[in-house]
Amino acid sequence: MTINHDFSGTLEVSYVVPTRRNSDESLIKFLPTLKDEILGRLNKGFFSKNVSLKDYTYQKIVTPETDPSLFREKAKVYYKVEFQELSQIEGAMLGKVQVRKKGNTIYVKREIPTISRAPETLKKDGEKKIYSETLRLLRTSSILFKVNFPIASVCRSNRGDVNLGRLSYRLPLTETIEKTGNNSWDYRITVIY
Repeated sequence: MTINHDFSGTLEVSYVVPTRRNSDESLIKFLPTLKDEILGRLNKGFFSKNVSLKDYTYQKIVTPETDPSLFREKAKVYYKVEFQELSQIEGAMLGKVQVRKKGNTIYVKREIPTISRAPETLKKDGEKKIYSETLRLLRTSSILFKVNFPIASVCRSNRGDVNLGRLSYRLPLTETIEKTGNNSWDYRITVIY
């Protein structure tokens, strides 16, 4: 995400997700692959935000039969969203996001939920197999969040690394399964004029 002096900016989103066999539909509900689904998620709610996608690309990835992975069909999705206010894209950002602006400071609180179902509650062999395969895939995966902001700003964050004009935070996906409770990431950016 890139945030300008007036708190407008651009959100860039890129991810690879497993898809249903012989379909373009994502198996991960909160990471849709189809353009209409993404737009619906961006513009949902009583106050439609009229947000549009820029540079949307979709690429189908099929792994060979020799790959032991349970999910052989995947899709790579990329798009940009331009916003005038950060609150316009609260629904586009992963997790539960709250944005508050006070003067020349924005406060962002992002909570990324964990899976609430414990492995002990899985009774069927199929559920256990899918859970263990998902956990295996997540062990090597993470989500990288990057926020670029004006160099003439002060940024404070409870997680990640803050450098001159840049905040980055890497969330290992295993934390969304193995830890209980939400992963909370709070940051604030104050623009100095």
